[in-house]
Amino acid sequence: MIDFSICKEEYKNDIAELVRLFEGATGEDLSIAVDYGASGDAFKVSVSSDKYDKFQKNFYFPFGEYDELTRKRIEKRHIKVAVYRTLCFLTGVKLPYGCLTGIRPTKLYTEIQNDREHYGKSARQVFLDDYDVDEKKVGLIERIVDVQRPLRNKSSRQFDVFVFIPFCPTKCAYCSFVSLPLDRQKKLVEPYVDCLIRELEQTHALVKRKRLKIRAVYIGGGTPTSIGHDMLDRVLEHCHFGASEFTVEAGRPDTIDKDMIDLLLSHGVTRISVNPQTFNAATLEKIGRRHSVGDSVNAYVLARGKLDVNMDLIAMLPGESFEDFKYSVDTAVALAPENITVHTLYLKKGSALKQDGYDNTDCETASRMVEYAYDKLVSAGYAPYYMYRQKYTSGNLENVGYAKPGKECLYNIDIMEEDTSIIANGANGISKKLDKSKQLITRCANYKEPLEYVKNIELMLERQAEFWKRA
Repeated sequence: MIDFSICKEEYKNDIAELVRLFEGATGEDLSIAVDYGASGDAFKVSVSSDKYDKFQKNFYFPFGEYDELTRKRIEKRHIKVAVYRTLCFLTGVKLPYGCLTGIRPTKLYTEIQNDREHYGKSARQVFLDDYDVDEKKVGLIERIVDVQRPLRNKSSRQFDVFVFIPFCPTKCAYCSFVSLPLDRQKKLVEPYVDCLIRELEQTHALVKRKRLKIRAVYIGGGTPTSIGHDMLDRVLEHCHFGASEFTVEAGRPDTIDKDMIDLLLSHGVTRISVNPQTFNAATLEKIGRRHSVGDSVNAYVLARGKLDVNMDLIAMLPGESFEDFKYSVDTAVALAPENITVHTLYLKKGSALKQDGYDNTDCETASRMVEYAYDKLVSAGYAPYYMYRQKYTSGNLENVGYAKPGKECLYNIDIMEEDTSIIANGANGISKKLDKSKQLITRCANYKEPLEYVKNIELMLERQAEFWKRA
């Protein structure tokens, strides 16, 4: 356990997240205190600790005149660097992403790359020297940035549309998302779809009025295909936006049959997810998936050649060894879907595994799994094309999407790099409006819980209409 105090509350939450990463890497008890302030052209951070008598490390960073937003960003960055270096010294632990705590390292890398004059050196050197990111992780970030470059959205008039369907056949043991098991919520499906269609009709009117071009449509969940052929047909009828990329998450293979594939094709869907998570039957039982390995393979065979397919795999599932995960990666590569996404298990309070006390903090095994997946996939012709990080992740690692050349998912790039406005529909949807000239993002959130969304649909429609009025 590591306790810390900070002289001002302003940056406490951000620094607490960095400190927490060390708590997961060491069982050592110690306290640190952080004091900081600007003086002239320098910014001083002092970190003291009870581990050694009268221990204190002082850090001095160059500082200048900034607007308020820039000042806070730079101050927070300097404090994190100082705290990270001190904790490395006190614990002997180094983290793969150094002092970075954000979920979008590729976005930060690109921002630094585009503002080299301010930083005084390349993004690579900032990540290596200042943030202490592991060289292999910097290489991964650089490769993703390079793959994304020709695919990034360059127009302020190209938007994405997101549609959320929060129902699943069952709730997986690792899941903390807003998703409802169908056996408990069947009565909510129809009123939810009715409200969702009303919001989609409003989205169509907005797109037409503003003469927007829709770059990608993404129907996420939950498992959208779990609501059945007829209900999904009604939703898909209102998702025709002329986008060249149209994804439906069909992640649970037990929801996919020939009729479902035919339905998706009839509406112009181009891409789906068929997510085994693992190809080990015992693990599927442990995590509450309630489908077989054969179901995953059969669903993929039904879609193969008709739709681009993504398969999700998760490293560090309960009871799985390195060899178990290796088998899943090898099996997915042998099937050869267009996309394979490798997640590192993260556990939040809402997940059953977390509540049952499952420990996913074996950093060494997590690293071996993730490194094997990278090597195997790259050697098989896949390239990493987007990534993100989450709190409470095994080994403080990452989630990476891999694609065959030309099969990258534009929506995944857009949402992670935050360079595209997104019109979100449904519960838990967060619309994002990007002002490219100012690099400013404003957001408008719908109610998170599906029942609250249904009860407050009039308010949601009014709120979204007002938000987009100034687009």
